[in-house]
Amino acid sequence: MAVAATQATVLPELSNRPGRRTAQRLDIQGLRAVAVVLVVIYHLRPDLLPGGFVGVDVFFVISGFLIIGSLAGQVRRSGRIGLLDFYARRFRRLLPAATVVLLVTVAATLIVLPQSLWPSVLREVAASALDIQNWALAILSTDYTHATVGASPVQHFWSLSVEEQFYLFIPVVMLISAAVARRRPLRGVFVGISTVTVASLIFSICYTPLAHTPAYFVTPTRIWELGLGGLAAIAVPRLRIGRAMRFILGWIGLAVVAVSAFELTTEMAFPGWIALLPTVGTLAVLLAGVLPKEDSAAGVETASLLGRQPLRYIGDISYSLYLWHWPLIVFAVDLTDGGELGRKRQLAVLVASFVLAALSKHFVEDPFRKRLQLRGSLVLGACLIVVSLVASVVPWQLAQQRLDTLAASITLDADHPGALALDPDSRAKAPSGVALQPDAAVAGRDFPFAGKSDCVPFDYAHHNVADASCAYGDDRAPNTIVLIGDSHAAMFSTALADYVQLNPQYRLKVMMRNGCPFNATPPSEAGVALTDCSDQDKAELAAILTAKPALVVTTAMSEESYKQDLNWTWKSPQAMVDGYRGVLRPLSDAGIPIAVIHDVPRPITSVPECVQRNPQQFSRCDTPRDRAFPPVDTLAQAATGLPGAKVVDLTPWLCTGEVCPGVIGNVIVYRDNHLTNTYVHTLSKPLAKALGLAWPAN
Repeated sequence: MAVAATQATVLPELSNRPGRRTAQRLDIQGLRAVAVVLVVIYHLRPDLLPGGFVGVDVFFVISGFLIIGSLAGQVRRSGRIGLLDFYARRFRRLLPAATVVLLVTVAATLIVLPQSLWPSVLREVAASALDIQNWALAILSTDYTHATVGASPVQHFWSLSVEEQFYLFIPVVMLISAAVARRRPLRGVFVGISTVTVASLIFSICYTPLAHTPAYFVTPTRIWELGLGGLAAIAVPRLRIGRAMRFILGWIGLAVVAVSAFELTTEMAFPGWIALLPTVGTLAVLLAGVLPKEDSAAGVETASLLGRQPLRYIGDISYSLYLWHWPLIVFAVDLTDGGELGRKRQLAVLVASFVLAALSKHFVEDPFRKRLQLRGSLVLGACLIVVSLVASVVPWQLAQQRLDTLAASITLDADHPGALALDPDSRAKAPSGVALQPDAAVAGRDFPFAGKSDCVPFDYAHHNVADASCAYGDDRAPNTIVLIGDSHAAMFSTALADYVQLNPQYRLKVMMRNGCPFNATPPSEAGVALTDCSDQDKAELAAILTAKPALVVTTAMSEESYKQDLNWTWKSPQAMVDGYRGVLRPLSDAGIPIAVIHDVPRPITSVPECVQRNPQQFSRCDTPRDRAFPPVDTLAQAATGLPGAKVVDLTPWLCTGEVCPGVIGNVIVYRDNHLTNTYVHTLSKPLAKALGLAWPAN
């Protein structure tokens, strides 16, 4: 986030105090305070301020206004930019406080977070130290929402990465532009920045609807926000804004920012064109603070009100406040049963954030900024980056080696019956005091398709059901079982593969793609229809009808899970049901048997992480049955009544009484909202029986 990236320097002859030049535009400090408060409230209580994330956009505009304004002042005076001095100032302004937070985060991660999270968090610490965190999050498609158990404590460094990347190239753009327009260098700079800004805005508008989550983080979709601020800063010396216009601009700008904070949500195609609301609003507030030296701001103007205490002080500590508040929230959530902070803990986090921000400002930020010169700043920057990298990479690699060893040692034996501990006919015994399988530290990565890389995803451009790609069992088997659907269908490939390995009369063909239910109706994201899955399903349906397999098995995440996990929606539950019938009915009409598996329970917590936190109280990781299932299973509803279709319910093998346990028969049941591959192994016989397949005699 662009918090206090530079002091709020004013351009010559302009201040918000009459007849005086100051080192700061005091109203900008107040505007910073507004922005950081929006973000903090959003992270603590997103229900109160669903669009509070726009505080980031406010800071981007402020940063562009100040940074480009300062550099433009150098071009105006000398036609040159002191690059080394510029980068030295960035280093000593940003790196010391950021490094302290990163090092504390590493220590807290090793003490507080489950071991399974260490590699991912420490990898992000390294990415943050290198100022590429935004790209890491874009690649991982991380949602920018409020903290939940397992959230990264350095996720918020994405905006610092955007700014640092901006700082790397924008002075070069300005130098080149000034050189091209030698006689009027400042005009050349204005044209150069305008070109970059317009290109970035167009890219943001076009790319955001196509890839909503990555677009939130990547630098090209954000450059225009800083560019707008920079263009305004270049234009400021030519502006003379009257008091009435300043009043109107200031209050309309603040109102637009406030409306954005209350009305926008991360479900919208943001940034895109929507980000124009908070950015243009911020621009209006900045321009409302441009005062000729012979004038002063009236008491009712935003320039006057924003320049008062305590807003100014909050603005002064806003950079450190932003750095500290998010990891404090994440670690507090992780230490809280149920993963939700109550009002008292929210208040405690808020107070701690302000205290640490004040200490950081006065004992870390100020000393380094004031005492170091050019060479010392550059050396300091390099050293701090190396320290953060060593502190994160070394434990990351050691933890990864430990987890790899645990993953390689997953086994099932008589002490780990898993689902068979719930067998109503012959309940297997699960002795106490036995280490769980898989180990909780690696349960989150206990996936299907070991040794079958061609299954992820299935190449639907070559949909010959009879070929050997992603197939199990004897290719000469007279009967083929087709398993098709999304990742919830894919997880049952293990149980069916176990069956065909024991029964040479059957082979298994898996046709799956994560996030693609076997459904003829495309979902939508942010109002855009996603037709790739439905087009694939129609092609695969034709291939299945041609092959005429002995059985087609499918299941899928619920409508609610698609909404929660991917932000995909259908027009209505009935539209989703109709889409399923669009692919199931042709199979039924062709006389091909169909088996639809009810979706599995959805845990209310991350079971592997919960087990690591509660090694003696696994019951804390259970999910009440009434919270584990959606009101309607649309896929099961679509299959009901179709000739030749069977609905299979594995709930008795996953739930007991009023709860769906996180651990059954000494086996961890869930890796996230999917079953662990180890537990699915123990479902092989129950699933085969439910499908009407004869289990081979021992």
